[in-house]
Amino acid sequence: MTFLARAMLTTFLVSLSLGALGCATSGMLGKLKPGSAEYLYQSGLLDLEDGLYPEAIKSFSVIKSKFPYSVLARLADLRISDTYFSQGKYSDAIGSYRRFLKYNPDHREAPYALFQIGESHYERVPGDWWFLPPAAEKDQGKVKLAISAYQDLVAQHASGPYADLGRERLRLCRRKLADHELYVARFYFKRKHFKAAAGRAEKLLSDFPGLGLERDALWVAARSRIATEEPTLARPLLERLTRDFPSTIEGKAAQTELEQLPAPAVAAAPEAPAESP
Repeated sequence: MTFLARAMLTTFLVSLSLGALGCATSGMLGKLKPGSAEYLYQSGLLDLEDGLYPEAIKSFSVIKSKFPYSVLARLADLRISDTYFSQGKYSDAIGSYRRFLKYNPDHREAPYALFQIGESHYERVPGDWWFLPPAAEKDQGKVKLAISAYQDLVAQHASGPYADLGRERLRLCRRKLADHELYVARFYFKRKHFKAAAGRAEKLLSDFPGLGLERDALWVAARSRIATEEPTLARPLLERLTRDFPSTIEGKAAQTELEQLPAPAVAAAPEAPAESP
């Protein structure tokens, strides 16, 4: 669904009594009273879709000032937020969406506004470019902000299309954080900071299960524990590798490492109590 189609769906749902139905087209504007809230809203949508952002904001702002009690005034506020988002002014968009939610917490478009706050943070997450360091190497602060926003959405609106999208975004963001943890673990391992490498890899295993990085994290953690001469900690990691990834290079290597580890200490049997004479 395009932005314009989504925006028009919102208009359809909340303004059946306004007669502003159908697709926003230049022809439709001819059927509306110039200067009316409906006319300004449709004009603003067309300008937004065409990338005429100053014109769109002007139309939506006039609705807010001239028709403050109109149903479209609240939607105009939301569309201003969308205009900032479309311009790539994500900080402005976040502030604008938050203001909309502050004054309209129970609006039917509240889930959309919450989702868009997450999207605004997500759009600022570092990406991969061939001429720049990999995204996993960069600061993950914006990823964490996006996660917080999507979590708010899912917590407040557990069902619906935006909640479903929020959950998918959460998975993508968690994968980015997990990639970062693996990158750091490998960074420490290459520099022979084995304690730190093991700690980061084991943190990945505990905090980010089910994202497809277990094999690499187990291998880094196990080799680090072997390097620090901690066979008791290395053994369960190697055993999990051989159990969960038996046919992989890491799984086969883990089996070899297991055979070379010293046998686990066997606890001595308790002594029988001495018999009374």
